[in-house]
Amino acid sequence: MLTIGFIGAGNMAQAMIKGWSGNQEIQQVVYSPHVGQKVADDLHIEAKSSALEVWLASDLVVLATPPDQLAAVARELQPGILIKPSVIVASVLGGISLEQLHKALGNTVVVTRTLPNVNVAVKYGYTALAFDEQVDADIKGAVAALFLELGRTDELTEEQFGAASAIAGSGPAFVAAFTEAFKEAGIAKGLDEEVAAKLAEQTVAGTAQHMTQAKKAPLDLANEVMTPGGSTAAGFDALTQGGLNQLVLDTITATMAKNAEFE
Repeated sequence: MLTIGFIGAGNMAQAMIKGWSGNQEIQQVVYSPHVGQKVADDLHIEAKSSALEVWLASDLVVLATPPDQLAAVARELQPGILIKPSVIVASVLGGISLEQLHKALGNTVVVTRTLPNVNVAVKYGYTALAFDEQVDADIKGAVAALFLELGRTDELTEEQFGAASAIAGSGPAFVAAFTEAFKEAGIAKGLDEEVAAKLAEQTVAGTAQHMTQAKKAPLDLANEVMTPGGSTAAGFDALTQGGLNQLVLDTITATMAKNAEFE
């Protein structure tokens, strides 16, 4: 039985807990001073009374506190690190580098930076991973296998985390906004609100599944749907002439710039 412990119980931690729930080989525990017990009750896992208790009970600890709490949490964990140095740390702390994590936790702790998105809750998420150079392949493989259960995962450099965060981390909000725009367009063209919402959601979800399962590139699928000179092509032309690619690039650029302010 593998025990995964969460220090912090915010939205991302809860999404990960939901994603790993149901796996009979994984036990999960959580500590948060304010909402830990409620989250544990809601998600049917065990609450611990301190960060140190989570460390001592776990094989892998997910650090999911606000980034400015890292130093305080690290001080509390020092006795546990001495007693049980084998625990692997997976950090979801935004903007906190591997170097900063080691400065807080010590150089002997095996640490990985993780960048999951909220879709891990339904096992269809994306998680970027970054490791120290000295982490061996077996540990990398074990950590990657855990996150593969939550969707797709890739090992990236820390320098690539900014773009990955803007696209995968913030991206669900942007895709949701596009879905809402679909819904509003349907309503404007005479559809009932409930029908428009279901139509938009199913179209976005189904298209994503189609690309994934059939292993089709986005433009390949688009070209299959379009007939030259047809109605879909007319709408596609309106998207491209309206500057969709530049709008998305501007969106990602703005997101990355804001993220950089917190680093």
